[in-house]
Amino acid sequence: MSLMRISRSAITVSAVLLASVSAMAAGDKADVENGNLIFTQRCGICHAVNKDPSGPVAGPNMVGILGRKAASVPGFAMYSEALKKSGLTWNPKTLSEFLTMPMQKVPGTVMPMMLPDDKERADVIAYMATLK
Repeated sequence: MSLMRISRSAITVSAVLLASVSAMAAGDKADVENGNLIFTQRCGICHAVNKDPSGPVAGPNMVGILGRKAASVPGFAMYSEALKKSGLTWNPKTLSEFLTMPMQKVPGTVMPMMLPDDKERADVIAYMATLK
């Protein structure tokens, strides 16, 4: 029982710290150029960002991601069952939660990369919003 209390306390402390960091970063303005650089370095390995189907294919194409249902890019066959069943629609909030810790937001996802830094994540999401 005491181990359970410690675990709950640790989770509570972690949640409070995460909320504090997010609140501090909320006043920062997102930098699309920096988001492009981070995306290219970390995300572009798997994800394409052009309407042409050429480019990386390990992950779905990111063109038009905002407003799109998760696991819905036509012709992309490598979605996890967990992501298919998640019911998520990508918006800045759901992307931020997912990119912080994908496997926590959608247990069973195959997305391996995390962007735990609030500013970097906001910059990447601002860049992704330009992909139309």
